[in-house]
Amino acid sequence: MLNFKLIEKSDINKFQKYYDNPEGISLTTNILSAYLWRNEYNIKFALYNNCLIKAYFNDDDSVWGYCLPHGEDIKPAVEEIIKDAHERGQKPFIVMLTDAQRVKLETLFPSEFNYEFSPENQEYVYLSEDLINLSGRKFHAKRNHISKFKNCYPDYRFEEITNSNKEDAYKVMLDWCAENEIDIEHYEEKNAIREALDNIEEFKMHGGIVYVKDKAVAMTLGCEISPIAFDICFEKALREYDGIYAVINNEFAKTLSSYKYINREEDMGIEGLKKSKLSYNPIILIARYNATLKNDGN
Repeated sequence: MLNFKLIEKSDINKFQKYYDNPEGISLTTNILSAYLWRNEYNIKFALYNNCLIKAYFNDDDSVWGYCLPHGEDIKPAVEEIIKDAHERGQKPFIVMLTDAQRVKLETLFPSEFNYEFSPENQEYVYLSEDLINLSGRKFHAKRNHISKFKNCYPDYRFEEITNSNKEDAYKVMLDWCAENEIDIEHYEEKNAIREALDNIEEFKMHGGIVYVKDKAVAMTLGCEISPIAFDICFEKALREYDGIYAVINNEFAKTLSSYKYINREEDMGIEGLKKSKLSYNPIILIARYNATLKNDGN
């Protein structure tokens, strides 16, 4: 059986070599995101044959799903995944496959897996220049939202997150939870944001805060996926400030002009979130698939 363990802070740099991809734009190559969400999704890793295997576990320590291994020769590692699942009394279930990973798995194991599209896990990727400039008719509504906000709050300001103002970013998250009546004690994203802010320099994360007068009303925080793509990991804003999400999105995008792409992650099957992400006109939708083994006699 594979020796899976919860990813630790010291593993980030150790595992990064398996994820490095100078052309990467997908969350599949973001080890820091896996670390920050490790407790929410019970994310564990195992090393096998110089490959790194990521898996999502259920509360009873059964495996919800394995991810395609990262490494040079992944076929033996996939075979070990199948063996590991059988030893646990489960059916092999490989999840979160991109199109390229699906093709790779099918090439290594022709006609051995069934594939099912997972729409709630597809990733929304945008051209940074689109989110910065908001040019053309397709961004007309966004420009109007920003204009309305600026007219209502002409004294607003945007600041990048530093150690000196990171508590203001955390306060936005707390205010957002109160506004949405979220049980803060059992809200794992709170812990993820807290850890990200506490290690913002060590993790090489970047973020921003929008203030109205001296009140922080929006925050965003993310990290580099590759030299060409940036991941927006967290974004919170207070809805009483109409247009604030368009403002924080645009102001932070201006700081990311060195990246060609901005990944705003998945919609998790939430219709309102899906509508919002589509309204920014993604240039790429990274499809995700789940794979089940055909004729699994276990």
